[in-house]
Amino acid sequence: NNIGAEGAKNLAIALEKNTSLLNLNLRYNEIGAEGAKNLALALGKNTSLLNLNLYGNKIGAEGAKNLALALENNISLLNLNLFRNNIGAEGAKNLAIALEKNISLLNLDLYRNNIGDEGAKNLALALEKNSSLLELDITNNGIKDEELLKKIK
Repeated sequence: NNIGAEGAKNLAIALEKNTSLLNLNLRYNEIGAEGAKNLALALGKNTSLLNLNLYGNKIGAEGAKNLALALENNISLLNLNLFRNNIGAEGAKNLAIALEKNISLLNLDLYRNNIGDEGAKNLALALEKNSSLLELDITNNGIKDEELLKKIK
C-alpha cells in the first residue's frame, strides 16, 4: 500500500471519531511528515487506539515532533513503532520531552532513525522521569557512547 499523506489525512479524520479501533498498521505507506501531523492531531482526540505502527514512513524530525506533542496528553497508546523514519536527534529530543509527561506508552521502537549520541542522551534523561515505558529500541542509530547505551538499556 501507499496511501501517502492524503490517505493518512483521511484516516486521521476517521480516527478522531472512532472508539473501537485498537491497532493501526501503516507500515511503508509513505505518509511523510504531513501524514504524521494529521495522525498526531487525531491521537490527541482518540482514546481507544493502543498500537500504532508507522514503520518506514519517512516522517522525519517534523513528523516526530507532531507525534511527540500528541503523546504528551494521549493516555491510551501503548505501543508506537517508528522504525526507519529518519527522525534524527531533533525528533528524538521531541519524543524525549513527550516521554517525560506520557503515562501510558509501554514500548517505543526507534530502530534505525539516526538519532546519534545527542538523541540518545535526551532519551536517557527522559527515562529518569518516565515510569511507564518498558521497552525502548534504539538499535542501529549511530550511537557511539557505550556508557549512554548501557544507561538506556
